[in-house]
Amino acid sequence: MPWQHVMIGSRCSWLHGDERGFRSREHRIHSTGDYKKRPAKSEHKGLREYHQGRSGKPVNFRTDIRILILREFVQKMRSIGFPIIACSIGKRHLHTLTELPDNYQEMKKVIGKCKQKASHAVKNALPGRIWADGGEFKRIRDRSHLHSTYEYIRTKQEPGTVVWSHRAEENWIDEPAIGVVVMGLRRTQIRVFGVPQTPASEVLRRPGFPP
Repeated sequence: MPWQHVMIGSRCSWLHGDERGFRSREHRIHSTGDYKKRPAKSEHKGLREYHQGRSGKPVNFRTDIRILILREFVQKMRSIGFPIIACSIGKRHLHTLTELPDNYQEMKKVIGKCKQKASHAVKNALPGRIWADGGEFKRIRDRSHLHSTYEYIRTKQEPGTVVWSHRAEENWIDEPAIGVVVMGLRRTQIRVFGVPQTPASEVLRRPGFPP
């Protein structure tokens, strides 16, 4: 099974016609740019306004919700037998690096089970549908691509992103005492604990602080 960089959005977080760039299924419609080099604002303006008018508000994940979603997502992936070495979740997007079957429909099925498990864990706080359909899957080409994607998921996310990896110092799912890893300003790591910990020199916050 090849390694895959999987990207999942919350419901209504990235609509067709989005100013950050987009592509529809099988690239039937796509923009000329992406989130790094955005297309002209006028491009697909009618399509964007149409979807904005018929869609609900984007689902946003609070920090405490991110912690629950990530933990359940990773544990479900492991329980059904798929290796996973990194995962992060921000306000509206989840990234993960995992081995998956080399078939789009099978990949969707596996990720769908993990999305369902995570949704169930937060249903009291976020009832109803919380995920966008499907997901984006980027096959890892070689060892260099694997390493760069691993570092991107772990260290290059927006402030407030909850991060997990198989590294001992970031594996808070198996070792809760180390504290949940959250990206702070300038991409430093903050440890989030349920109760105050030591040493005092470490930056400590409680789950639920504003993202």
